[in-house]
Amino acid sequence: MRALLVVAVLGLAGCTQAATPGGPSIASLHSHKCGRCHIPPEPKTRTRAQLEDAAPRHDRRVHMSHDDWQAMIDCLAAPAN
Repeated sequence: MRALLVVAVLGLAGCTQAATPGGPSIASLHSHKCGRCHIPPEPKTRTRAQLEDAAPRHDRRVHMSHDDWQAMIDCLAAPAN
């Protein structure tokens, strides 16, 4: 479990900016919001389409702004081929 957390943190190293001025970083949102109900997905292991499909289901519980969701998807999505 600890190794998984280290991988996730390293993968989110580029997600240190906040989606909204003065807001928490995307890496912080990922660790605090995603980990409440399940193991947070590792960065770059889901397609953009999978993440966009999951966002509305999660929005009922997570309550993040549209900008935060978009930034989270940008950080987590695997590069397009």
